[in-house]
Amino acid sequence: MNSDDERDENNIPDWKGCPGSVILINVLDSSRNTAANAHAATCEMLKQYLRISSAHNIAVCLYGIEDTQTSALGAKSVVEVFPLTSGTLDNFQKLRNINLSQYKPAKDFQLSDVLWHCSKLFTNCKRQLSSRSVIMLTRLDTPPVPSDHKPTLKRVVDLVDSNIEIRVINVAEGDYKIDPFYEQFLKEVNKGRDYVLPAPVWNVTEIEKVMHQQTHRHLAVSHLNFEIGNGMSIGVGLYNLLIKSPLYQQKRVNLERETNAIVSSVTKTMKVTTDNEDILAMDVDEEESGPRQVPLLKSEILFYQEYGGEKVEFTDAEMKKLRNPFGPPMMKLLGFKPARVMSKERWFLKSGYFLFPNEGLVEGSTLTFNAMHKALVETGTVGICCLGTRLNCKPTIVALSPCKHPLGLNIETGFDVIQIPFVENVRDIPAIDDVEESNVTEEKKILMGDVIKKLHIDYKPDMFENPKLQSTYKAIEAIALEEEDVQPYVDTTIPNPEKFAGVKEDLFEELFGPFEQAAPKRSTSSKDSGASSKKAKGEEIDTSLLQERIQCETVHQYTVAQLKEILKNTGNSDIPALTGLKKNELVDLVYQFCS
Repeated sequence: MNSDDERDENNIPDWKGCPGSVILINVLDSSRNTAANAHAATCEMLKQYLRISSAHNIAVCLYGIEDTQTSALGAKSVVEVFPLTSGTLDNFQKLRNINLSQYKPAKDFQLSDVLWHCSKLFTNCKRQLSSRSVIMLTRLDTPPVPSDHKPTLKRVVDLVDSNIEIRVINVAEGDYKIDPFYEQFLKEVNKGRDYVLPAPVWNVTEIEKVMHQQTHRHLAVSHLNFEIGNGMSIGVGLYNLLIKSPLYQQKRVNLERETNAIVSSVTKTMKVTTDNEDILAMDVDEEESGPRQVPLLKSEILFYQEYGGEKVEFTDAEMKKLRNPFGPPMMKLLGFKPARVMSKERWFLKSGYFLFPNEGLVEGSTLTFNAMHKALVETGTVGICCLGTRLNCKPTIVALSPCKHPLGLNIETGFDVIQIPFVENVRDIPAIDDVEESNVTEEKKILMGDVIKKLHIDYKPDMFENPKLQSTYKAIEAIALEEEDVQPYVDTTIPNPEKFAGVKEDLFEELFGPFEQAAPKRSTSSKDSGASSKKAKGEEIDTSLLQERIQCETVHQYTVAQLKEILKNTGNSDIPALTGLKKNELVDLVYQFCS
């Protein structure tokens, strides 16, 4: 994105607008269920955007159909499910309820009109877009009619020149021969650069993942100059690969009881003045003179910090200097340390970042970045740096650990940015008494080795889903979509019993003891026993008083706890469960079973 002078001065990213994506689903070949899988994946992606309340603008269109219908913009062979807008519940229901079988495949397939329709969608969007992309879900073996080849390629060039990215997702069950037209199509999309033919994907979940990757903006947390030495800097981008679920980030909203309107609060800073000049300046009657509340100016506000029992005061300007005495955002190399002294788990303070070169800031940064990555891998070292991501951000000490393919992404070179503590964050570990080492026999080692091998799993970042989030989202979606039943979800955190089938439990229990030991029984102290006996004695019911109240029909004078105790002491098995019964119902039961 273009940057203004202020951003160039401070290297602060200027994010303006929201991303926009047009999703095109090809329904030309309906016999292979290509459109059905693409439709299901699009529904799942839109549902994810609804969950996170994303501001991403999305439009969905169907193409490859007969010219019986036209879109809202007049393009033939295109059905616009909904225009370019942020995700709403109505749009999701429109997309989910659409019947693909009602559309007949086009006899004369023309792709140029489809791309022209995408261009009009971006032009007519009234919101400011930070990025524009077209996602095509299609097979690559059915080209448009020969007369439409040149117009289609020309449309591609026009879209690419307008900074509109075109991405193709090959929805297919297996490998097949790709038509030469689509090879030329992809060549124009990549402006003649080398490209890789998209691999076929068929699973709905995999298609959804690819769509998320293609529509993501990949915005950096910060673009920085990485100072390696005096007078030597390279451009880098700092990225956050992990995000917190928006369900935990949503703020609490107060609503008015009767109208459900959002209640907003306004904070006003006032001062009490008795100065006659201030009162005269406000043109106040003499009768109303006296102490009054007037707005407090920002320049009149003072901050303070208690130190030694005294309040040290600061003005607003002094407070700004205290908060940011470190200058603009920066990243400086302090030195190198062996990788064995670093432990991501041990020094974990908060979620780290991912570092990647940025040629836009300094030309030649990629070459230097790759050379540094290779040198650290070969020497087994990590870089220690000082990092400040924002103008008002306090600098932190980080370690640069070389990595490849973080979280399964197709990235060959990069650094994990690990936050490490300052001296003030490190606590002295108390001395631990030496524990006598138990004798570990060779038989125990072999048994534990077998257990580890049997329970070995190939871990991937997307293996486990948060069961609490999934259950909450399913319940919310069932209410929002007015579904009778809540969709079930698979709890991936439950261990697979089949993996534990081969574990030798008898031998394990014989060598290491029982799996579950009974909790030791605690002896009741005399104080507790006395309190319990007093409590039991206080709950005894006088039978003569009970019969007297039954005759006088004054049983309602007992409390609920006493009524339950009376019914329990009868020992009658016909008495129903007492949990949840109201007092009137308990009184009726006493008259029925105790009279």
